[in-house]
Amino acid sequence: MRALYSFSVAAVTLALIITPLHAADKPAAQSQASDAVAEKRVVTGHVLTTATGAKLPYSATAGALLVKDKQGKPGASLFYVAYTVAPKAGERRPVTFFYNGGPGSSSIWLHMASFAPVRVPVDVGKQGGAMPRLAPNPDSLLDSTDMVFLDAVGTGYSRALDPQDSKLYWGNDQDAAAFTQAIRRYVEINNRWLSPKYLFGESYGTTRSAMVSYKLIDSGMPVDGVILMSSILNFAQRAPGLDRMDINYLPSYAATAWYHGKVARGTGLDAHVAHARRFAQGAYAAALAKGQDIGAEEREIVIAQMASLTGLSPDYLRQADLHVPPDRFRKELLRDRGAVTGGFDTRFIGSEGDNAADTAESDPADDAISGAIIANFSAYLAHDLGCAPDGDYVVNTPALFPVWDWSHMPPGGPRQNAMANVAIDLGAAMRKAPRMRVLSLSGYYDLSTPFFATEFDLAHLYLPSELRPNLVSRHYASGHMLYLDGKTFADVTRDVRAFISAKPD
Repeated sequence: MRALYSFSVAAVTLALIITPLHAADKPAAQSQASDAVAEKRVVTGHVLTTATGAKLPYSATAGALLVKDKQGKPGASLFYVAYTVAPKAGERRPVTFFYNGGPGSSSIWLHMASFAPVRVPVDVGKQGGAMPRLAPNPDSLLDSTDMVFLDAVGTGYSRALDPQDSKLYWGNDQDAAAFTQAIRRYVEINNRWLSPKYLFGESYGTTRSAMVSYKLIDSGMPVDGVILMSSILNFAQRAPGLDRMDINYLPSYAATAWYHGKVARGTGLDAHVAHARRFAQGAYAAALAKGQDIGAEEREIVIAQMASLTGLSPDYLRQADLHVPPDRFRKELLRDRGAVTGGFDTRFIGSEGDNAADTAESDPADDAISGAIIANFSAYLAHDLGCAPDGDYVVNTPALFPVWDWSHMPPGGPRQNAMANVAIDLGAAMRKAPRMRVLSLSGYYDLSTPFFATEFDLAHLYLPSELRPNLVSRHYASGHMLYLDGKTFADVTRDVRAFISAKPD
């Protein structure tokens, strides 16, 4: 994902097939050269051996897509890598557009660790040891769909042509408009108008997908499906003074405690999580709503139930007054072992210098995977895709997050200031295009975008009964990045392949 937790990932110096423009360039020369510069591309041929043993020839295209400003002039270019298979006679292969979130993250994580024809086999069960190497991915979705991995402006090689204009693309609506343009541009230059089209976003990428799906449909381009991995659709749930996120986190705390053996495991994970759901939405929500007016007896009953589900001690919960933010939970749960859990994936554990601190200061899940993915991607772009070195591939842009425009104008308004709810957009898209389907994928061990918050949001799309079968939710014993362990990756790949291959009624 790379969002909602504060962290730093170094930019990686890689090859760029596009000569970067500089502020010192003359505006006239910039304007004349923009189209040619922004849409250069390099195409290489490859063959993938699939899990069934079939040989699948494909093309990999590294290039960029031109995005125009409000005056219709070239404003930015979005870098992409596309994997395509030549269609059989009469075949209309689907095309799926992938992107991570942040905001401020490139698509490197989905690109290198999930469904592309190559993959870095990072695995939650293999912490430590030698760095995994990029390898062919026999379980790639390439047998079912062409794939386009897109980077947001300010990440990867995606740039505003005038660096001073970068902030024009750094906001909910601005970013969605750029991606809408880029997707339409890809479809136009590759004549994919009749291809089934899917959007696949992870984390803030799901926020983007909700907005882009409506914008594309409203512009006359059908969207066949939206795949949401580790969703955040309604930022208003995180508004100060509300208890909703306390409620949302609790089932994920319960799953984490079960995984690390801090609670009784006899009933199994799914049953333990189901119990936590009921408690969170019932007795816990009622207790939080009463605030300081809760009675002493009720408070003690809730503390005891909460302790049995989350593995936190009753004394700690009393001191916390029933409110436990995720960074405190990650620090407290395994304090007796001198360990801290991950945030993106609470199965990962690590250690910190200050065992007496109140909150976790690092994320072992992020630390465990970043180096391998970044290093392998660098070599892959240069050696396999033929990208000539000239510029920096920006994995993450920390400076983008604090200046992001969080407001949003949903379909029909009114403008939302700072706390955007794009579930409105997704629901509007599904009503406007009744054949569009949505697949939601969530992990029990994700504290960045907790699955219970996603369930709440998807229950508030205001869909008529006849459209509700178009929304399918899947849950996995995994974290934020659902491709970090072999079993979950196989399950997710199966579910996504089935979703894309399914024929709408």
